[in-house]
Amino acid sequence: MSRLPEILGYRRPDGRIGIRNHVAIVYTTNCAEVMARRLSERFPVGTQLFGYPEGCSYREAPVAKVAAMAQHSSYAAALVIGLGCEGTDAAGLAERIGESGQTVEAVTIQDEGGDLKAMERASRILAGLLQHASVARREPMDVSQLVVGSECGGSDATSGLVSNPLVGAVADRLIDRGAAYMHAEPHELMGCGDALASRAVNEDVARDVREAIEAAEQESFEAGLFHIGYGNIEGGLTTIEEKSYGCLAKSGSRPLQGVLCGYEPPPGPGYYLQIAPPGSQTYFGDSEDISQFAACGAHLAYFTTGCGATTGGLLPVIKVMANPHRMDLIRDNVDFDATPITRGEQSLEEMAEALFEETIAVSAGKLTKSEIYRHFEA
Repeated sequence: MSRLPEILGYRRPDGRIGIRNHVAIVYTTNCAEVMARRLSERFPVGTQLFGYPEGCSYREAPVAKVAAMAQHSSYAAALVIGLGCEGTDAAGLAERIGESGQTVEAVTIQDEGGDLKAMERASRILAGLLQHASVARREPMDVSQLVVGSECGGSDATSGLVSNPLVGAVADRLIDRGAAYMHAEPHELMGCGDALASRAVNEDVARDVREAIEAAEQESFEAGLFHIGYGNIEGGLTTIEEKSYGCLAKSGSRPLQGVLCGYEPPPGPGYYLQIAPPGSQTYFGDSEDISQFAACGAHLAYFTTGCGATTGGLLPVIKVMANPHRMDLIRDNVDFDATPITRGEQSLEEMAEALFEETIAVSAGKLTKSEIYRHFEA
């Protein structure tokens, strides 16, 4: 192993430590999204945009998720933009975000007299928050403090055969060094309940994981809708069972410590399955899982793809691909080329060591492709 770079994190008021240092721009409803997006475009460096488009009506699950996302350790501050008549009150959301000690401000468009005055006030506030972020204190951070998520999107045959087992091998390395690791997608773990339950640290965790996967199976059968799409089939997957066992491969081999059913950080090191609370979705697509990881405190995430997904998320996303043909089509969006395993040029263990080193480099500040291109879908 080559010499690993030092990770210098940002200590936050709630004691957590982050690997990035942004200001969050959070909108409470689609009526405030346009102004929030204009703010993000006016101040593109150091900001990330997300929110709750359906916030006209208040619903606890998505609001709790958005609040948890805004409290993330990668944010030095947050600015909440609201309309003024929606159920998801901007001042109330800001107060909730601030419970973590986070520096947070709120601007309501109707209170300011419309977009022009609201934009002026919000711009001045945002400039101050960016200055606040720029003087955040840094301190050394150990691998054992990392929380890492894993997502697969645009899966094909190489995902289950190469990319996901590769990520699973790196997950084992992270866990062995005291880190926490999670993935989600219970609807893509069809038939895997017993396999994961056999790795549970106790009977309660075994019951929880079986129930979570059985609930996803029941929902899929009742709706007649399974999480396998055209790109998956075109890429060589013939059944949801094949896709599921490919998804299982990214879990690695370490014991399952628990099922995370809310938006709280993992209680300790090890491997976890993350389940989104019902009704908490705020975005559609692969990046929704990245947002879930962020709400659970993950610092970064792997994203394995075979067909060639371009999306990222609020976290630094390390895009991993093992399909040689697709690699030629979307190389500019891929962070880690795993095709040497597919071609038989390097072993999985050799490449796992290289991906682990890349993980530390990204944690230490190396930008991922999704960060460079501002693929902050959320």
